[in-house]
Amino acid sequence: MSHFFPSYRLAKRRGLNGTSKYLRLLGIDYVLNKSDLTLHLPAFGSTIFLETYHDPDAIVSFEVAHAVVDELDTLTKDQAAYVWQKITERVRQTCNHPAGNTLGCVTTPDQGTTGFCFETWGTGGNVDSGYHYIKAGTRSNKFLPEGYADQIAKNYDPVMAEAFIDGGWVSFTKNKVYHFFNRERHHTNRVISGDDKILHIGVDFNIGGCCSNSFIIDNNNPVAVDEFTSYDTRDFVNNLNRYKDKKVIVYPDASGGASRTNSSLSDIEIIRQDGYQVNVNSVNPYVRDRINAYNGLLSHDRFRINTDKCPNLTNALETQGYDKKGDPEKWDTHPAIDDWADNSGYFIAYKFPVARGLTQTHIGGI
Repeated sequence: MSHFFPSYRLAKRRGLNGTSKYLRLLGIDYVLNKSDLTLHLPAFGSTIFLETYHDPDAIVSFEVAHAVVDELDTLTKDQAAYVWQKITERVRQTCNHPAGNTLGCVTTPDQGTTGFCFETWGTGGNVDSGYHYIKAGTRSNKFLPEGYADQIAKNYDPVMAEAFIDGGWVSFTKNKVYHFFNRERHHTNRVISGDDKILHIGVDFNIGGCCSNSFIIDNNNPVAVDEFTSYDTRDFVNNLNRYKDKKVIVYPDASGGASRTNSSLSDIEIIRQDGYQVNVNSVNPYVRDRINAYNGLLSHDRFRINTDKCPNLTNALETQGYDKKGDPEKWDTHPAIDDWADNSGYFIAYKFPVARGLTQTHIGGI
Protein backbone atom coordinates (compact mmCIF):
# COMPACT_ATOMS: atom_id res chain seq x y z
CA MET A 1 0.00 0.00 0.00
CA SER A 2 1.17 3.54 -0.78
CA HIS A 3 0.18 6.73 1.04
CA PHE A 4 0.94 9.80 -1.07
CA PHE A 5 1.68 13.25 0.37
CA PRO A 6 2.29 16.65 -1.29
CA SER A 7 5.91 16.82 -0.05
CA TYR A 8 8.68 14.76 1.52
CA ARG A 9 8.44 16.83 4.69
CA LEU A 10 4.78 15.91 5.16
CA ALA A 11 5.43 12.27 4.35
CA LYS A 12 8.15 12.16 7.00
CA ARG A 13 6.54 14.27 9.71
CA ARG A 14 2.86 13.48 9.27
CA GLY A 15 3.10 10.13 7.53
CA LEU A 16 5.66 8.36 9.69
CA ASN A 17 4.50 9.80 12.98
CA GLY A 18 0.79 9.48 12.28
CA THR A 19 0.87 5.99 10.81
CA SER A 20 3.14 4.69 13.57
CA LYS A 21 0.80 6.11 16.20
CA TYR A 22 -2.29 4.53 14.63
CA LEU A 23 -0.62 1.13 14.31
CA ARG A 24 0.36 1.21 17.99
CA LEU A 25 -3.20 2.13 18.98
CA LEU A 26 -4.47 -0.81 16.95
CA GLY A 27 -1.93 -3.15 18.52
CA ILE A 28 -0.35 -3.98 15.15
CA ASP A 29 3.38 -4.75 15.17
CA TYR A 30 5.47 -3.02 12.51
CA VAL A 31 9.07 -2.56 11.43
CA LEU A 32 9.93 1.06 10.66
CA ASN A 33 12.53 2.07 8.07
CA LYS A 34 12.92 5.85 8.35
CA SER A 35 15.35 6.19 5.45
CA ASP A 36 12.96 4.48 3.01
CA LEU A 37 9.81 5.88 4.63
CA THR A 38 8.28 2.41 4.91
CA LEU A 39 6.46 0.46 7.61
CA HIS A 40 6.45 -3.33 7.24
CA LEU A 41 3.58 -5.27 8.86
CA PRO A 42 4.87 -8.84 9.48
CA ALA A 43 1.48 -10.22 10.54
CA PHE A 44 -0.03 -9.24 7.19
CA GLY A 45 3.01 -9.70 4.99
CA SER A 46 2.43 -6.15 3.76
CA THR A 47 4.35 -2.90 3.59
CA ILE A 48 3.09 0.68 3.77
CA PHE A 49 5.08 2.98 1.48
CA LEU A 50 4.98 6.72 2.20
CA GLU A 51 5.35 8.53 -1.12
CA THR A 52 5.16 12.09 -2.47
CA TYR A 53 3.56 13.50 -5.59
CA HIS A 54 5.51 16.75 -5.91
CA ASP A 55 7.09 15.25 -9.05
CA PRO A 56 4.29 13.22 -10.70
CA ASP A 57 6.51 12.09 -13.59
CA ALA A 58 8.52 10.09 -11.04
CA ILE A 59 5.48 7.99 -10.11
CA VAL A 60 6.52 5.08 -12.33
CA SER A 61 7.94 1.54 -12.27
CA PHE A 62 6.15 0.12 -9.25
CA GLU A 63 2.83 -1.50 -8.37
CA VAL A 64 0.72 -1.45 -5.21
CA ALA A 65 -2.60 -3.03 -4.34
CA HIS A 66 -4.04 -0.03 -2.54
CA ALA A 67 -3.26 3.68 -2.23
CA VAL A 68 -4.39 6.84 -0.45
CA VAL A 69 -3.73 10.37 -1.73
CA ASP A 70 -3.48 13.08 0.92
CA GLU A 71 -4.41 16.76 0.40
CA LEU A 72 -4.87 16.47 -3.37
CA ASP A 73 -6.93 19.66 -3.48
CA THR A 74 -3.88 21.75 -2.64
CA LEU A 75 -3.09 21.41 -6.36
CA THR A 76 -4.77 23.19 -9.25
CA LYS A 77 -7.29 21.24 -11.29
CA ASP A 78 -4.85 20.27 -14.06
CA GLN A 79 -2.07 19.33 -11.63
CA ALA A 80 -4.40 17.24 -9.48
CA ALA A 81 -5.86 15.44 -12.49
CA TYR A 82 -2.36 14.49 -13.67
CA VAL A 83 -1.27 13.28 -10.23
CA TRP A 84 -4.47 11.23 -9.88
CA GLN A 85 -3.88 9.68 -13.30
CA LYS A 86 -0.28 8.74 -12.51
CA ILE A 87 -1.19 7.19 -9.16
CA THR A 88 -4.17 5.34 -10.63
CA GLU A 89 -1.83 3.68 -13.12
CA ARG A 90 0.24 2.25 -10.22
CA VAL A 91 -2.66 0.69 -8.27
CA ARG A 92 -2.83 -2.61 -10.09
CA GLN A 93 -1.01 -5.21 -7.97
CA THR A 94 -2.86 -8.51 -7.60
CA CYS A 95 -4.58 -8.72 -4.21
CA ASN A 96 -7.26 -10.66 -2.31
CA HIS A 97 -9.41 -7.73 -1.25
CA PRO A 98 -13.12 -8.42 -1.94
CA ALA A 99 -13.37 -5.21 -3.98
CA GLY A 100 -10.01 -5.63 -5.69
CA ASN A 101 -7.64 -2.68 -5.83
CA THR A 102 -8.70 0.42 -3.94
CA LEU A 103 -7.73 4.08 -4.19
CA GLY A 104 -8.85 6.81 -1.81
CA CYS A 105 -8.39 10.55 -1.48
CA VAL A 106 -8.41 12.50 1.79
CA THR A 107 -8.35 16.27 1.40
CA THR A 108 -9.41 19.69 2.54
CA PRO A 109 -11.36 21.53 -0.19
CA ASP A 110 -8.66 24.13 -0.91
CA GLN A 111 -9.67 24.79 -4.52
CA GLY A 112 -13.34 25.20 -3.68
CA THR A 113 -15.72 24.61 -6.57
CA THR A 114 -13.01 25.16 -9.19
CA GLY A 115 -10.79 22.15 -8.47
CA PHE A 116 -10.43 18.57 -9.64
CA CYS A 117 -11.81 17.13 -6.41
CA PHE A 118 -15.07 19.07 -6.59
CA GLU A 119 -15.49 18.27 -10.27
CA THR A 120 -14.92 14.56 -9.60
CA TRP A 121 -16.66 14.03 -6.26
CA GLY A 122 -17.97 17.33 -4.89
CA THR A 123 -21.57 16.89 -5.95
CA GLY A 124 -21.68 13.34 -4.64
CA GLY A 125 -21.54 11.96 -8.15
CA ASN A 126 -19.62 8.95 -9.47
CA VAL A 127 -21.02 6.74 -6.70
CA ASP A 128 -22.40 4.33 -9.29
CA SER A 129 -18.90 3.94 -10.75
CA GLY A 130 -17.47 2.61 -7.50
CA TYR A 131 -16.76 5.70 -5.44
CA HIS A 132 -17.96 6.39 -1.93
CA TYR A 133 -18.16 10.01 -0.84
CA ILE A 134 -17.79 10.87 2.85
CA LYS A 135 -17.94 14.40 4.26
CA ALA A 136 -16.76 14.86 7.84
CA GLY A 137 -16.54 18.24 9.54
CA THR A 138 -13.82 19.08 12.01
CA ARG A 139 -16.19 19.23 14.96
CA SER A 140 -17.15 15.58 14.38
CA ASN A 141 -13.61 14.52 15.34
CA LYS A 142 -13.90 13.73 19.05
CA PHE A 143 -10.12 13.36 19.41
CA LEU A 144 -9.33 17.01 18.66
CA PRO A 145 -8.46 19.29 21.58
CA GLU A 146 -11.12 21.63 22.91
CA GLY A 147 -11.20 24.93 21.05
CA TYR A 148 -9.44 23.59 17.93
CA ALA A 149 -12.24 24.56 15.53
CA ASP A 150 -12.62 27.94 17.22
CA GLN A 151 -8.93 28.61 16.64
CA ILE A 152 -9.34 27.86 12.92
CA ALA A 153 -12.21 30.35 12.80
CA LYS A 154 -9.95 32.99 14.35
CA ASN A 155 -7.11 32.32 11.90
CA TYR A 156 -9.08 32.14 8.66
CA ASP A 157 -11.61 34.35 6.99
CA PRO A 158 -15.24 33.13 7.18
CA VAL A 159 -15.23 31.66 3.65
CA MET A 160 -12.17 29.49 4.28
CA ALA A 161 -13.31 28.68 7.81
CA GLU A 162 -16.44 27.13 6.30
CA ALA A 163 -14.26 25.06 3.99
CA PHE A 164 -11.81 23.89 6.65
CA ILE A 165 -14.19 23.46 9.59
CA ASP A 166 -17.25 22.10 7.80
CA GLY A 167 -15.58 20.58 4.75
CA GLY A 168 -17.70 22.80 2.54
CA TRP A 169 -17.11 23.31 -1.17
CA VAL A 170 -17.06 27.10 -1.33
CA SER A 171 -16.88 29.26 -4.44
CA PHE A 172 -13.85 31.48 -4.83
CA THR A 173 -14.64 32.72 -8.34
CA LYS A 174 -17.71 34.58 -7.08
CA ASN A 175 -15.43 36.70 -4.89
CA LYS A 176 -12.43 38.89 -5.39
CA VAL A 177 -9.21 37.33 -4.19
CA TYR A 178 -9.05 39.66 -1.18
CA HIS A 179 -12.78 39.77 -0.69
CA PHE A 180 -12.62 41.10 2.88
CA PHE A 181 -10.61 44.21 2.03
CA ASN A 182 -12.35 47.55 2.50
CA ARG A 183 -10.33 50.71 1.94
CA GLU A 184 -12.31 52.73 4.50
CA ARG A 185 -12.33 50.10 7.20
CA HIS A 186 -8.69 49.12 6.78
CA HIS A 187 -7.28 52.62 6.19
CA THR A 188 -4.88 54.21 8.63
CA ASN A 189 -2.99 57.52 8.66
CA ARG A 190 0.01 55.74 10.15
CA VAL A 191 3.33 56.76 8.60
CA ILE A 192 6.94 55.86 9.27
CA SER A 193 8.20 57.75 12.29
CA GLY A 194 11.50 58.21 14.06
CA ASP A 195 10.37 55.73 16.68
CA ASP A 196 10.05 52.93 14.13
CA LYS A 197 13.29 50.96 14.29
CA ILE A 198 12.42 48.07 11.97
CA LEU A 199 10.82 48.04 8.51
CA HIS A 200 9.63 44.90 6.74
CA ILE A 201 9.85 45.05 2.94
CA GLY A 202 8.15 42.66 0.53
CA VAL A 203 9.52 42.42 -3.01
CA ASP A 204 8.36 40.70 -6.19
CA PHE A 205 11.19 40.33 -8.72
CA ASN A 206 10.45 41.42 -12.30
CA ILE A 207 12.76 43.09 -14.79
CA GLY A 208 11.40 46.58 -15.33
CA GLY A 209 9.00 46.44 -12.42
CA CYS A 210 10.09 45.08 -9.03
CA CYS A 211 7.20 46.03 -6.75
CA SER A 212 7.75 46.60 -3.04
CA ASN A 213 5.65 47.51 -0.04
CA SER A 214 7.00 48.59 3.34
CA PHE A 215 5.40 47.47 6.58
CA ILE A 216 5.70 48.19 10.25
CA ILE A 217 4.26 45.91 12.91
CA ASP A 218 2.06 47.48 15.57
CA ASN A 219 0.78 45.26 18.39
CA ASN A 220 1.63 42.18 16.31
CA ASN A 221 -0.44 43.47 13.38
CA PRO A 222 1.00 44.49 9.98
CA VAL A 223 0.60 48.07 8.72
CA ALA A 224 1.43 48.97 5.09
CA VAL A 225 3.02 52.43 5.15
CA ASP A 226 4.94 52.86 1.87
CA GLU A 227 5.51 51.46 -1.60
CA PHE A 228 7.98 51.86 -4.45
CA THR A 229 9.03 50.25 -7.72
CA SER A 230 12.53 49.38 -8.91
CA TYR A 231 13.86 48.51 -12.34
CA ASP A 232 15.76 45.44 -11.12
CA THR A 233 17.23 43.99 -7.93
CA ARG A 234 20.24 46.32 -7.77
CA ASP A 235 17.94 49.28 -8.18
CA PHE A 236 15.78 47.81 -5.41
CA VAL A 237 18.80 47.73 -3.08
CA ASN A 238 19.58 51.35 -3.98
CA ASN A 239 15.98 52.30 -3.17
CA LEU A 240 16.39 50.85 0.32
CA ASN A 241 18.73 53.76 1.09
CA ARG A 242 15.62 55.82 1.82
CA TYR A 243 15.40 53.81 5.03
CA LYS A 244 19.09 54.08 5.97
CA ASP A 245 18.29 54.96 9.60
CA LYS A 246 16.15 51.80 10.03
CA LYS A 247 16.79 48.10 10.27
CA VAL A 248 15.40 46.67 7.04
CA ILE A 249 14.24 43.07 6.72
CA VAL A 250 13.39 41.89 3.19
CA TYR A 251 10.78 39.24 2.34
CA PRO A 252 11.28 38.21 -1.30
CA ASP A 253 9.81 35.71 -3.70
CA ALA A 254 11.62 32.45 -2.83
CA SER A 255 12.34 31.83 -6.52
CA GLY A 256 14.70 34.82 -6.28
CA GLY A 257 17.24 32.40 -4.83
CA ALA A 258 17.78 31.10 -8.35
CA SER A 259 16.54 33.87 -10.65
CA ARG A 260 18.67 36.78 -11.82
CA THR A 261 17.38 40.10 -13.07
CA ASN A 262 20.69 41.50 -14.32
CA SER A 263 23.84 39.76 -13.05
CA SER A 264 25.58 36.49 -12.24
CA LEU A 265 24.38 36.75 -8.64
CA SER A 266 20.87 35.65 -7.73
CA ASP A 267 18.37 38.30 -6.69
CA ILE A 268 18.49 37.18 -3.05
CA GLU A 269 22.29 37.05 -3.05
CA ILE A 270 22.42 40.67 -4.22
CA ILE A 271 20.25 41.80 -1.33
CA ARG A 272 22.26 39.87 1.26
CA GLN A 273 25.55 41.03 -0.22
CA ASP A 274 24.53 44.60 0.56
CA GLY A 275 24.06 43.68 4.22
CA TYR A 276 20.28 43.38 4.46
CA GLN A 277 18.56 40.62 6.38
CA VAL A 278 16.49 38.38 4.12
CA ASN A 279 13.69 36.25 5.55
CA VAL A 280 12.67 33.61 3.04
CA ASN A 281 11.85 29.90 3.04
CA SER A 282 13.36 27.45 0.57
CA VAL A 283 10.15 27.48 -1.46
CA ASN A 284 7.14 29.75 -1.66
CA PRO A 285 4.03 28.72 0.26
CA TYR A 286 1.05 27.49 -1.71
CA VAL A 287 -0.67 30.47 -3.32
CA ARG A 288 -3.88 29.53 -1.53
CA ASP A 289 -2.08 29.53 1.84
CA ARG A 290 -0.66 32.99 1.15
CA ILE A 291 -4.12 34.31 0.26
CA ASN A 292 -5.64 32.62 3.31
CA ALA A 293 -3.11 34.34 5.57
CA TYR A 294 -3.94 37.70 4.01
CA ASN A 295 -7.71 37.26 4.16
CA GLY A 296 -7.50 35.94 7.69
CA LEU A 297 -5.89 39.20 8.83
CA LEU A 298 -8.34 41.33 6.83
CA SER A 299 -11.45 39.56 8.08
CA HIS A 300 -10.35 39.95 11.70
CA ASP A 301 -9.30 43.60 11.20
CA ARG A 302 -5.67 42.85 11.93
CA PHE A 303 -4.37 44.50 8.75
CA ARG A 304 -4.09 48.24 8.15
CA ILE A 305 -2.91 50.22 5.14
CA ASN A 306 -2.18 53.86 4.54
CA THR A 307 -4.14 54.03 1.29
CA ASP A 308 -2.63 57.45 0.48
CA LYS A 309 0.93 56.14 0.74
CA CYS A 310 0.13 52.77 -0.88
CA PRO A 311 -2.31 53.45 -3.74
CA ASN A 312 -1.07 50.56 -5.90
CA LEU A 313 -1.43 47.96 -3.16
CA THR A 314 -4.86 49.40 -2.32
CA ASN A 315 -5.93 49.01 -5.95
CA ALA A 316 -4.57 45.46 -6.12
CA LEU A 317 -6.44 44.36 -3.00
CA GLU A 318 -9.64 45.88 -4.37
CA THR A 319 -9.49 44.57 -7.92
CA GLN A 320 -7.60 41.28 -8.31
CA GLY A 321 -10.01 38.48 -9.13
CA TYR A 322 -9.83 34.85 -10.19
CA ASP A 323 -9.44 33.61 -13.76
CA LYS A 324 -11.51 30.86 -15.38
CA LYS A 325 -9.28 28.18 -13.88
CA GLY A 326 -9.81 29.52 -10.39
CA ASP A 327 -6.30 30.95 -10.10
CA PRO A 328 -5.56 34.58 -9.08
CA GLU A 329 -5.40 36.79 -12.16
CA LYS A 330 -1.93 37.54 -13.52
CA TRP A 331 -0.60 40.03 -16.04
CA ASP A 332 2.32 39.83 -18.46
CA THR A 333 3.50 43.43 -18.14
CA HIS A 334 5.22 44.83 -15.05
CA PRO A 335 4.52 46.40 -12.68
CA ALA A 336 1.03 44.88 -12.53
CA ILE A 337 -1.79 44.35 -10.05
CA ASP A 338 -0.63 40.85 -9.13
CA ASP A 339 2.93 42.10 -8.45
CA TRP A 340 1.67 44.40 -5.68
CA ALA A 341 -0.50 41.72 -4.11
CA ASP A 342 2.27 39.12 -4.36
CA ASN A 343 5.09 41.15 -2.86
CA SER A 344 3.05 42.06 0.20
CA GLY A 345 1.80 38.49 0.39
CA TYR A 346 5.33 37.11 0.75
CA PHE A 347 5.76 39.22 3.89
CA ILE A 348 2.30 38.33 5.24
CA ALA A 349 2.74 34.59 4.66
CA TYR A 350 6.17 34.55 6.31
CA LYS A 351 5.33 36.62 9.38
CA PHE A 352 1.65 35.75 9.83
CA PRO A 353 1.12 32.25 8.40
CA VAL A 354 -1.99 30.28 9.16
CA ALA A 355 -1.59 26.71 10.33
CA ARG A 356 -3.46 24.38 8.02
CA GLY A 357 -6.30 22.54 9.73
CA LEU A 358 -6.51 18.79 9.85
CA THR A 359 -8.36 17.04 7.08
CA GLN A 360 -12.06 17.68 7.10
CA THR A 361 -13.36 16.18 3.87
CA HIS A 362 -12.77 12.55 2.99
CA ILE A 363 -13.23 11.14 -0.47
CA GLY A 364 -12.66 7.46 -0.95
CA GLY A 365 -13.00 4.74 -3.55
CA ILE A 366 -13.65 1.15 -2.62
